[in-house]
Amino acid sequence: MNLKSIYVMGLCVVLLSACQKDEDSQVNLIDQELEQVLKDASGGTGKGFYVLPYSNEFDKIPHDPRNIITQAKIDLGALLFHETGIGLSPKHSSNIGNYSCATCHFASAGFQAGRHQGISDGGIGFGINGEGRQLNPEYDLSELDVQPVRTPSALNIAYQEAILWNGQFGAVGVNAGTEASWTVGTPKAKNYLGYQGTETQAIAGQDVHRLRMNDTVCVKPQLSPAF
Repeated sequence: MNLKSIYVMGLCVVLLSACQKDEDSQVNLIDQELEQVLKDASGGTGKGFYVLPYSNEFDKIPHDPRNIITQAKIDLGALLFHETGIGLSPKHSSNIGNYSCATCHFASAGFQAGRHQGISDGGIGFGINGEGRQLNPEYDLSELDVQPVRTPSALNIAYQEAILWNGQFGAVGVNAGTEASWTVGTPKAKNYLGYQGTETQAIAGQDVHRLRMNDTVCVKPQLSPAF
């Protein structure tokens, strides 16, 4: 290797080193700015404010004081969330027991529908993560229980004061004082029960999504002990 080649290689190393230092400096500056934003947004706590608690640290998970979290409620809720036996109010009797909460909020699909639009009553099939759910040919399009937008995820909604894309469910927090919008005869009227968003959405969702409990469901072998 001649002297000229060695000189060129050395120059390249110096330039690359300088570029790397500039990039590192820029990244550090961005990190510092981000940390400051997080600190300001958390009231001075910083990054630790955003660390989620373990699933069994009930006292650290936000919940409605009128519905305290317990392990028994969690166990029952997990069963009911996937229980197609509460799909009791379909438009067509042939679809009884063919849908549940998990139909449109499937765990391995990020608690979303697994397809561009969730289909509860009026759908058949499922697939692996909900992507195989299709229209039931017995149903007219006007009879389907579908949402006009992508199904919101049910993951970590304990941290949301108001539920749904438009935040219509929840009687406290950001929704306090918005009673004029809680139209009687619509799902929003459930806000008058006074619960936070998660509870209100769960209650309203039973009517909206044609779900219903009865004694037969309550005494099923896997559910009776939980109740």
